[in-house]
Amino acid sequence: MSPSPGAGLTTTLEKGGPDITDKVAVKPADHSAALSQEAESPVSGTSISARLSSIKISKGTKLRVKILISLVLFASLFIFGKVDLRKAVEVGLKADKGYLLLAVILSLASTFLNAHRWQLLAAAVGLEKGLLKLVQFCFVGLFFNLFLPSTVGGDFSRCYYLSKGTGKYVNAFYSVLADRTVGIAVLFLFASVGILVGPGGGGLPIQLKLPIWLGTLAIFSIVPFMPQLTRRFLGEYNWIARQFNNSCAQAYWNNKGLILTTVFLSIIMQIVVVACHVLIGMALGLNDIPLWYYFVFYPSVAVLGFITPSFNGIGIREWAYTYFLTMAGVDNAHALTYAIMWLGLNTLSSLVGGLVYLLGHFQKPKEESEMMDSAG
Repeated sequence: MSPSPGAGLTTTLEKGGPDITDKVAVKPADHSAALSQEAESPVSGTSISARLSSIKISKGTKLRVKILISLVLFASLFIFGKVDLRKAVEVGLKADKGYLLLAVILSLASTFLNAHRWQLLAAAVGLEKGLLKLVQFCFVGLFFNLFLPSTVGGDFSRCYYLSKGTGKYVNAFYSVLADRTVGIAVLFLFASVGILVGPGGGGLPIQLKLPIWLGTLAIFSIVPFMPQLTRRFLGEYNWIARQFNNSCAQAYWNNKGLILTTVFLSIIMQIVVVACHVLIGMALGLNDIPLWYYFVFYPSVAVLGFITPSFNGIGIREWAYTYFLTMAGVDNAHALTYAIMWLGLNTLSSLVGGLVYLLGHFQKPKEESEMMDSAG
């Protein structure tokens, strides 16, 4: 039986919660009158919010929209990008298989680095697991990323399997969120360093450089001070401020050594991923692309694929890779083939995750499936 609406308030008052006892002074009659007044007002904020919240978008509609965006972006490469598909196929068939195999091996190995980074972050919030078990969870997460039209689905699966049987789902959520944040921070860092230090980086258009610099500045100048900033600007008892200051996530701000270690692991991991990109370029004979440029366009494409609504980044990634590579003097056919090979590499890792899922007898409970579906 669900508790009455006033049960939570009564409990909080009995515990002496400072944010309730000091600030709540609303009489029931006044509260009812206020609700009636808002209901009568056709332009009230509450009425508008209620109407907006009543608009529901089904899971199927979300999926169809994302697939449509991906298809339109991918098709526009041939319509507006003037890519010769036949030539792109020829380029792919002539690729050096040895370099591609090495790229596959390094890509799969990077999952072990990711799992170790996540292992440290999870242990900090009281969830200790063996490395091989977390490697399994990471691969299974990649598998769900492939079939649940966004990376969020894979993150939910990681949260579930990490916290299964412990009742610490929130702790697991914070560990995955921290893992994501550290990874994205290093992506932005790589892109900024590549632009500033790499020869020719100054020649990139300002509309590309400015968002990367602003993103890097925001991550490294704001995120480390979120507990203090939220407490100062939102108030000590604000819900968001409490998440940063009074939850298990506080362990990350209290342990600078842990964060430095995970950042270092992220740097190694991203170097491995950049090496995979270099190997794909070498397989296609793209030997004139300067090394520093890989550190610019790969992180930029990764961030775009993560934040843009699409089906697993398909379409936006191909456009982005084609854009960056043509800026480096690569023809459209080679650029598109490069993008498709990178997509194939990610798909292969996801299929390995599917194999791990089947052999490991992983199962998601019904409620977890519903959460992941609604997130997708």
